Amino acid sequence: MNSPYSGFVGQVWDEFPQLAEWHNLDNTKLPMWNLDKFVEAGYHNFLAERKPLYNLSKLIEKYAVQNSEPILASFEEIARYKFVESRYQKMIEKIPKIWVIADFGKAELKTSSKIQLHDCKNTDLVNVWTVITRGPYGPFGLIAEEIGEGNFRGFFTLNSNVCRYALKIMGNLLGTKFTIQ
Repeated sequence: MNSPYSGFVGQVWDEFPQLAEWHNLDNTKLPMWNLDKFVEAGYHNFLAERKPLYNLSKLIEKYAVQNSEPILASFEEIARYKFVESRYQKMIEKIPKIWVIADFGKAELKTSSKIQLHDCKNTDLVNVWTVITRGPYGPFGLIAEEIGEGNFRGFFTLNSNVCRYALKIMGNLLGTKFTIQ
């Protein structure tokens, strides 16, 4: 099956043929489930607007805080990060590390040394929304790409190999290593 994705998300998806087997050709809507329901599903392919994607992001962030796990989050642009910046400043008091990826432009942010900022300008990550943390079996989270103003296509996965691969590609693109193992 040809990848329904492009850019970074397509590169991740193409590496794992089993995702095609789980893929719903109709791209289901992203439900407003609790995290337990997503975990029960294990994998969920979706089309989404910002609201349900934001809801899923907050569920993953809450899990990271409750379990004192690191988190990586990518935002398309600085304004998207600024929207959650105060929440992230509070989260970092309870978790060991946060990596934030966004097109920061010329903005200079003052933040905790435990929050690492990575500029994704001129990379395949500028249209990517990811939130990944560590669960009991390794990294898990959501990986999505913007396909039109405020519309996203992507998937939630518990498959730690998929998330590790995504983290590796992100690290290679940004010249760093993300250690959510």
